[in-house]
Amino acid sequence: MPERRTILVTDDSSANRDLLSGQLSNLGFWTEAANNGEEAIRVARRLKPDLILMDVEMPVMNGHDACKRLKSDPVTAEIPVLMMTGFDPRPERAKMVEAGGDDLIVKPIAMRDLQVRVRALLRLKELRRDLRSTQESLRELVKRENPTESKAPFDDRVALTAQSLARLVGLDAEDQEVAYHAGLLHDIGQIGLPEALLNKQGGLTPEEFAQIQQHTVLGAEIAGPFRPATVLAPAIRHHHERWDGSGYPDKLQGPAIPMMARIVSVADAFHAMITDRPYRPRHTVAKTLEILAAGSGSQWDPRLVAAFATSSLPQRIAGAVEGDEAKIA
Repeated sequence: MPERRTILVTDDSSANRDLLSGQLSNLGFWTEAANNGEEAIRVARRLKPDLILMDVEMPVMNGHDACKRLKSDPVTAEIPVLMMTGFDPRPERAKMVEAGGDDLIVKPIAMRDLQVRVRALLRLKELRRDLRSTQESLRELVKRENPTESKAPFDDRVALTAQSLARLVGLDAEDQEVAYHAGLLHDIGQIGLPEALLNKQGGLTPEEFAQIQQHTVLGAEIAGPFRPATVLAPAIRHHHERWDGSGYPDKLQGPAIPMMARIVSVADAFHAMITDRPYRPRHTVAKTLEILAAGSGSQWDPRLVAAFATSSLPQRIAGAVEGDEAKIA
């Protein structure tokens, strides 16, 4: 018999707490209650629940402040937080994202809606655990295979940009998490290539370029044995496909290219262009956006390029790079 999951219900209204706890019990969950954000933090650290329902407006400490505290604490950071509000959800959603919340639901909450959101966030927790485990295993693999390599093929900035772009185009929390890890691991296949080739100044010979292209295939193979391979490997293998079908390794075209690969492709290209390379100096943000626009519909998904270029994300990324800060989202 599967273990029952525990959900922490946080609301300053005892009637709301009782109603939600009853609904969740009927769905087969154990519940614990807290009446404000401060109490929720204490209970979450002690109980380590599988999910937290967090009302926005509460005395002592509101839901957004509590969520920020929970997400900044390693003990509770991985617990999904479903924010609840009785107000207009549009401004509240932006605040939820800033606080690190995983989803937002509007009260009064229908039983079916509650069931769908809760089960989706519990799947997200399992996916996060699997992706974190995969990331740690691959980092150990890189250390073992390349103990003296100066730069491991993990890119936090591409990862954060891919995650932000996924959020920008309206993908759900699960897809945003996958986008982050796909961006982080997209070049894992480079551990199979000579470092001298990766750092070569000047142009590549056709033979060298063909060797470079193999990093996408090798990367997908490296990710293959791990549980989340079904969502990571396609992004790793296909992030150099082109919208017009002239990319590699499989010459996929248009929507046939997996969405995560398309997102990583835009994020990776942007960072490559605003960063100094052995063969050229960095481009300005304006010049980079010009290049992306010119390649929209031929190299990159035009919807993604348009969303990216018309948002504040490029300038935020550039500011983070200039300030040597990791946080882009």
